[in-house]
Amino acid sequence: MVEFDNNPSETDGRRLRSEDTKQRIVTAMLELVREGKIAPTAEDVAQRANVGLRTVFRRFKDMESLYTEMSVAISAQIAPIVDEQLHHSEWWRNLDQLLARRLRVYEIIMPYRIAAGALRFHSTALLNRHLDIVSHERAALESVLPTDVREDAVLLDALEATLSFDMWNQLRNDQSLPVEQARLVVYRMVAGMLPQARLG
Repeated sequence: MVEFDNNPSETDGRRLRSEDTKQRIVTAMLELVREGKIAPTAEDVAQRANVGLRTVFRRFKDMESLYTEMSVAISAQIAPIVDEQLHHSEWWRNLDQLLARRLRVYEIIMPYRIAAGALRFHSTALLNRHLDIVSHERAALESVLPTDVREDAVLLDALEATLSFDMWNQLRNDQSLPVEQARLVVYRMVAGMLPQARLG
C-alpha cells in the first residue's frame, strides 16, 4: 500500500533546513581552512557552523565525506575559470591564456591545496582528487603545446613542474613573493624553456 505524505510543505521545510545545515557545515570547513587551519576537527567545524557535533555526523558520516564535499564546493567555485575556452589559432597564445588561468586558480585555491596536500595521505578522497587534478593539469598543458614540444619528454616534464601548484606555493609562500613577482618568475622560466613562444 502506497503511503502519501499528508503535509508535503512540512517535508519540504525539513529538507530545506537539512540542506541549509549541511551547507553551513561545508562553509565552516572552507572558512577554517582558508584562515590557515590545515586540519580542522569535527569539533572545530561544529563550533564555527554553530551546530552540535552530532549534527555534523548526521550530515556527514565521517570527516572523509566532509573532505569530499569540500572538494566539490571548491571545484564549483573555480569551474568558470577552468572551463574558459582556449580559442586562439597560435599555440603560444593558448599557452599564455592557460598560464594566466592556472595562476589565477592557484591563488584562489592555495589554502585548500596546502591543506589537502597535508591530509591526502590520510584521506582516500583527497588523494584521488589530487591525482585527478594533476592528471587534468598535465592533459591541459599538453593540449596547447605543438607536437615537437610534447614529444620532448624532458622538456614536457620540466614545463609540468614549472607550472605545478608546488612551484607556485614555493614562490608565494616559501620565497614570500607577491603575486605579480611570482607570475613574472613563472613566465621567465617558461620563456627560457620555450624561446619560440611569445608570452605576455
